[in-house]
Amino acid sequence: MSVTGEILAFVLLILGVVTGASALAYKIYKIAKRLEGSVGVDSQGRTLSERMSRVEHQLWPNGGDSLADQVRDIDNCARDTSVEVRLIRDLLVSIVEGRGKA
Repeated sequence: MSVTGEILAFVLLILGVVTGASALAYKIYKIAKRLEGSVGVDSQGRTLSERMSRVEHQLWPNGGDSLADQVRDIDNCARDTSVEVRLIRDLLVSIVEGRGKA
């Protein structure tokens, strides 16, 4: 191989290494940006721990503000309504049966 061929091969090798390193650096940059977006600060300036704290606040009973408290309140209201409807139904049935006998 001539000196010119060796120089050309060396230049191509250097270009390949630089191109590969640039591609790798770009991929790492994209991954870092994605990680920053999910772990870092969101568009409203909240960190991941602040966002998780808000989620945690909704999952466990805490005196009325959480989703668990609201579901419990709805369940209690539904049970109360069911009892009231049952009492009204029994009262109406007894009234209708009482008229039928008279």
